[in-house]
Amino acid sequence: MRIAIKEIEGQLTAAASKYVSESEAAYFAACSVGAHLRKAPRMNPIQEAVADLKVWHDLQGEAVETVVDREGVVLLDFHGLAPGLKVKQVHDELERRARKNGIAAAGFRNSSGVITLNMWAYGLAERDLIGIATFNGGTGCCVPHGGRRGVMGTNPLAYAVPTAGEPMILDMATTEIPFFEVKQAKEQGLPLRENVAVDGNGVRTTDAQEALTDDGVANLLPIGGGFKGYGLVMLVEILTGPLIQSLLSTQQTPGWHPPEYGCLLIGMDLGSFTDPAAFKRSVSEMCETLRGMRPAEGFDGVAIPGDRGHAKVRAARERGEVEVADEVVEELRKMAG
Repeated sequence: MRIAIKEIEGQLTAAASKYVSESEAAYFAACSVGAHLRKAPRMNPIQEAVADLKVWHDLQGEAVETVVDREGVVLLDFHGLAPGLKVKQVHDELERRARKNGIAAAGFRNSSGVITLNMWAYGLAERDLIGIATFNGGTGCCVPHGGRRGVMGTNPLAYAVPTAGEPMILDMATTEIPFFEVKQAKEQGLPLRENVAVDGNGVRTTDAQEALTDDGVANLLPIGGGFKGYGLVMLVEILTGPLIQSLLSTQQTPGWHPPEYGCLLIGMDLGSFTDPAAFKRSVSEMCETLRGMRPAEGFDGVAIPGDRGHAKVRAARERGEVEVADEVVEELRKMAG
């Protein structure tokens, strides 16, 4: 259904305030709605936010534990709770530590998981930090270079960079396609595009039935389909695994078990390195130069990460409404009541 953006944000705030402070709840709501406007319909951050609220309802009595607390580093154990409701705390900690040290990192483990990294990076850029976010995407999704079967996760990576206008933002799996895309293709009987997956023998295929096996293993290729993309997947594995006292895909239980996955966030303070205004002006001038280039045949223009999402946000804000599934709205209203 179509629902007013202000209404859905208010409902999220009301529901979240039962578990966290009013300021944390409002921040969670604004971040979730902003991510939804940028990512929907391909992804559904509002639905994910409602799922996060349900986790907090079901695990009342649990609390977030600080495992490591140093000048430039904080590591949190969520004890199964959804990290989204604590996005303000994480952003606040990163900003405070990065202002003091130039760069700061926050890791969290044992959570109910992160589906969309968009808001975790974007919120840092709005604070004049370069934000980088990584999450272990589970197990049985990415085929190691030269292998036949998915072992590692889709291992998403996001970054957000402040500019003189809207932040540059990129949020992507480090596999050629995310898991949900091969799942949808298999369910709908649609072909995959070329060079994104292999069959059980390691041979490239466009058949989703061959790429996603009956035991749930998705034989997806890393970005670019070769060794360089594979190396990037491996980096995310390490940053979201043993570095933050979490598990590598090779150590995890097969299937989808988010408490076994870790997340690492990095914030770099512009003012600690250079003049923030000069930095943002420089990045914006580069973007305008690229946008002004003559596009190749078949393209409308040169793309800058985030442009499409920002256009979607502007259109939605102008309408004042957002599309959300009826059952999600109904569940949220019950939670907020």
